[in-house]
Amino acid sequence: MEQNNTHPRSLEELRAEIDELDQRLFSLLARRMAVVRTIGEVKRSNDIPISDPVREALLKARLKELASGILEPWHVEELASVIIRISRELQTKSNKDSNPKV
Repeated sequence: MEQNNTHPRSLEELRAEIDELDQRLFSLLARRMAVVRTIGEVKRSNDIPISDPVREALLKARLKELASGILEPWHVEELASVIIRISRELQTKSNKDSNPKV
């Protein structure tokens, strides 16, 4: 969105932009989590552990690089940790759902 610096945007306009960004953000997160579930299935069928500390550390480092200058490193660390925790939960749940106890 282009901004005219002589006319400040209203609170309502800014909130509308946040609402639009939130919709896009959560749509992308939902797509990411769908891929995460598929990864859980691949891990299960190949007997690979859900947790991969090396991959998680690389992901956090990459995200910190992408957000450098925008977010503080600890913000990125916290966001990445939440995404990773939810991803692990979905993969674990997917694995349990696929192996029901008789």
